[in-house]
Amino acid sequence: MEGSPSLNEDLLVEILAKVPVKALLRLRSVCKSWKSIIASPEFCSFHLSTNRHSSKILITARDRGHTKRPEERYFVLNNDENLPFDPSWLTPFDFPFHSHHIVASINGLICVSTSESDLEVQVNIPFMLWNPTIRRHVYLPDLTLTKPDESSIEFGYDPTTDDYKIVVLTLPAEFNVYSLNSNTWRRGFLDRQISLIRSTGAFAGGKMHWLVSKDFQDMICLYSFDVAKEVFAEVALPPQKDPAATIIMYPQGVTVLGDSLVVGQQALKSKNVMFDMTWIIWVQIVAGGWKKLYRVEDPMGMAATAFVCVLKNGELVMDKYYSHGSSYGIAAYDPKAREFKSFCEQRDFGGVKSLNDHQESLVLMDCTPVGDPRASCSNWSCQVQFERKTPSTLVALAILKSKN
Repeated sequence: MEGSPSLNEDLLVEILAKVPVKALLRLRSVCKSWKSIIASPEFCSFHLSTNRHSSKILITARDRGHTKRPEERYFVLNNDENLPFDPSWLTPFDFPFHSHHIVASINGLICVSTSESDLEVQVNIPFMLWNPTIRRHVYLPDLTLTKPDESSIEFGYDPTTDDYKIVVLTLPAEFNVYSLNSNTWRRGFLDRQISLIRSTGAFAGGKMHWLVSKDFQDMICLYSFDVAKEVFAEVALPPQKDPAATIIMYPQGVTVLGDSLVVGQQALKSKNVMFDMTWIIWVQIVAGGWKKLYRVEDPMGMAATAFVCVLKNGELVMDKYYSHGSSYGIAAYDPKAREFKSFCEQRDFGGVKSLNDHQESLVLMDCTPVGDPRASCSNWSCQVQFERKTPSTLVALAILKSKN
């Protein structure tokens, strides 16, 4: 309206940066200037940095009803440190791409690839990046693999260049790196052979992580990939000896708490008594050292539990796949009260496969959406159908503050 006061643009940007993504999508219709601001890559980066801390965890679980080739189910778990446990924290996550699976989620952007059950026969592996909040997705160039069934995929982000990268590690010593900024795959080789144990999905400190055995030895190691420098390195694991245990099992889980790695180790006090078990949870501290977070002695006599993650409220999420007649599925474990608290949504759980922090974001807002995912998921394109503007977060902040 003519004559009405208008907000200073810098102040407007500061206010909009605190607005949830879905509300921002509606605010684009207020006026052309608001639409232009919200759609700009500079604002998308600023909004992401303002809302960095995620309070959601995206969980990939196996369907307990399928044993030979279990289907996957997806759930979102609330992770708010200011709220007490609530059974309704675990809710289903709508994944519209049939015959495909989630690799990982970073900054609200989900990396999707072909179903792992098809990897043994699939040579050209398709990839896609998908932001479910703003309903945009883009196709990436296919990757040709000679041994797809012996490969592992991780997803990472380089904040210095605002670049998203995919790494495919193939046994025994080959890897391929995709950069969204350059839209290319690069092939390389490790300096030693490894036997892959499993992906961790743990992205912390700008690095991806795998649990591997190097040079085909029995000792388990943690390998990292620096997304910015594109180099691999071995990461020292917590001590694998304990005076109270005859045997320390290999690390059973690697996850993230805040910006730090967390490792869960399973220890047995006797070779013959499988039910006499201890869980030791470690968190990585400065200079690569480790600090013991929890020592959980024989949690309710459960011989077959798996460590999943540590919630911000201090409770542990454990995967209960056998327990004296108890139901399968995940539960929150209170180390102080020594009790499990079950979630409402347990029907589809047959074991946790992976998990990632997940948040709403505007990433891909500056890209052109390609079709309806429900209609296009079975017909992948190997050509990128967008041109992405990629200023770094630091540049974006400088632009936004330049008028001060």
